[in-house]
Amino acid sequence: MIHQIQIKYDAMADRLCMQVRTRQGEVYALWLTRRMVQRLWPALQQVAARQALGKVQPHAVVLPEAQAMLAEAVRQQPLPHSDFSQPFSTEPAQRPLGEEPMLATEVELQAQPGSGLRFRLVDDRRRQITLQLTDELHAALLRLLEQAVAAADWGLAPPASAAAAPPGPPALLN
Repeated sequence: MIHQIQIKYDAMADRLCMQVRTRQGEVYALWLTRRMVQRLWPALQQVAARQALGKVQPHAVVLPEAQAMLAEAVRQQPLPHSDFSQPFSTEPAQRPLGEEPMLATEVELQAQPGSGLRFRLVDDRRRQITLQLTDELHAALLRLLEQAVAAADWGLAPPASAAAAPPGPPALLN
């Protein structure tokens, strides 16, 4: 079970370092390159928008003119169980993937109606981590990603227009 998520820009590596701490005290760390983020961010937005719309109007079709508005609504939704003021815990932890962050080369997203998003990251050595994100954790991840991308100054804008892709099979990004 996820306890904390942190995404920080590392200027020396010119990558984002994402860390996930579980309630059991395990820390999973991975690198996200600019190229990966450029592909991942719109897909995360699309899934969030689809799931938000599915809760309200399960059979609705979003017109292109409304896509940006729906994406913005997802970005601005209240997150009552998320606390962005708490620093990421630096307590010693078990690191099942090793001390060095894994470099994500593949990402698989699979929306799971009623239970959020299955988010699987794999590196070139086939090490992997699978996160089950509730809708609130998914929205929090989007906010953390947006803040980290802004700090990275990569010239990537929030993907507002990617909100309403048709539902389909799991997205695989690499």
